[in-house]
Amino acid sequence: MLSTESHWNHLHENQKFRPAYPNDHVIRFLIASRELLEKRKPARFLDIGAGAGRHTKLAAELGFDSYGADFSLVGLQHARERLELADMHAHLAQASMLGLPFADSSFEIVLSFGVFYYGTASEMKQAIREAHRVLVRGGRLLVVLRTTQDYRFGKGEKIDSNTFHLTIEDTNEAGTVQHFLAAEDVPAYFAAFAQMSFEKTETTFSGRTRLDSDWVITAEK
Repeated sequence: MLSTESHWNHLHENQKFRPAYPNDHVIRFLIASRELLEKRKPARFLDIGAGAGRHTKLAAELGFDSYGADFSLVGLQHARERLELADMHAHLAQASMLGLPFADSSFEIVLSFGVFYYGTASEMKQAIREAHRVLVRGGRLLVVLRTTQDYRFGKGEKIDSNTFHLTIEDTNEAGTVQHFLAAEDVPAYFAAFAQMSFEKTETTFSGRTRLDSDWVITAEK
């Protein structure tokens, strides 16, 4: 039940949907992972759902052989322009998170920031399997997913357990299908990994009337 390519292209035309600056959790994760640059040259990084490329660009700046994949050609064009303006290079590919065009064990580092929750539970699990497949043994993963405490939870047509077709008009995500995870769900979704840990990060906005609530999940194959 993923949204169509035209839907994502339309969203990426909205400046709000393509932020300029990297997320703090991603910055810390990549800085902590720079030791891999000394062990493996070049250490390869994949950004699944790269969008306009803010994290793909950051990885290139830090010295990784950086790759970005996204379903939206419009998002990838913005990523390409961002990289060119910074005189940086990365490999960009149009692809779904459900079927990545990369061989098994291709990347030392894989990131998916706020992407895998766009779809059903089965689609999220498939995306996690794809991330696991393309990681080398010992490779590291960072995934950010929405919790069931997020204010979007329940704001739309319920499709399945913790899964909704959003109808709210106060974000740029109306029309998307989203799957949310409770704390007890997370270990099972990442059971294939040798190691996994997760933390919750939350931010209120609109006068504390709304809550962004996310799981920040790190794993090692």
